Amino acid sequence: MSKLPLNLIYLKYFCDAVRLGSVSASARENFVSQSAISQGISQLEKALNKQLVTHQTNRFNPTQEGLVVFERSKQVFSSISELEESLIVDEGTISGRIEFACMHSFALALLPKCLQKVKLEWPKLHVNFRLAHTDIIRDWIKKDQIHFGIVLDNEDLSAFDSFEIYQGEYRLYVAKKLVKEKNLPLILSEERTETNLLKKSWKKKQQKEMKVLMEVSSWEVIANLTEAGLGAGFFPDYVALKRKRYLADYPADYDPIPYKIYAVFSKSKKLDRNSQAFLELLKETIEKF
Repeated sequence: MSKLPLNLIYLKYFCDAVRLGSVSASARENFVSQSAISQGISQLEKALNKQLVTHQTNRFNPTQEGLVVFERSKQVFSSISELEESLIVDEGTISGRIEFACMHSFALALLPKCLQKVKLEWPKLHVNFRLAHTDIIRDWIKKDQIHFGIVLDNEDLSAFDSFEIYQGEYRLYVAKKLVKEKNLPLILSEERTETNLLKKSWKKKQQKEMKVLMEVSSWEVIANLTEAGLGAGFFPDYVALKRKRYLADYPADYDPIPYKIYAVFSKSKKLDRNSQAFLELLKETIEKF
């Protein structure tokens, strides 16, 4: 038995600092000062009679015992979360907080309309999200820094559980004012699987190499350039959903490339009720675009 009562708030301060990598990040997460986090961790060490961090200036490193406390505390907070959810089920409300990560293009194209619905239907639900590529998102999930990530199926996702959000195709688009133009130059992303597949399909169908105007690393930028009439742009159809008034399919013979968008999350941790509700709403919103 510990000599002092174990304070769950202090335990959360410590675990958030480990999960996020610093005292300052834990302070932002919990809306308190860095001093409050440091004092809380110190009190936790006294309660457990263990040194949880190596006390070095301007560095936060958990000790081996600190890492053990962090890992075993995950189940504690998971149980608390389940308890909180069970207490509000009968109220029919969604409240609390979710944190996820997604692609930049997804956030620009599809999130705003969904977040508008969240604000209206679940005003007590606080949604935070980060922008990153798939490899970073996978790392954040493994480190338990986010509840889930939203990614395309163009990388290995077998290490995670998943929830399908959308099925679509990579397609060529053109500004509506140029829809009758032929032999437009193409605006592509850098060398990627879908881009290479398009080039192969184009050569097979057209019996010639495609005329590439430029290669751009952002699908949203490609869509903007396409809308401006600079050429035919190649990007996922979800990027075109909000641009239906300005873009049309480019009338060229090629094979569209299918893809899927998934929400991915840890296999070892049940997706919480808030996240499930948010993802269902997100899927429904996209289907009605």
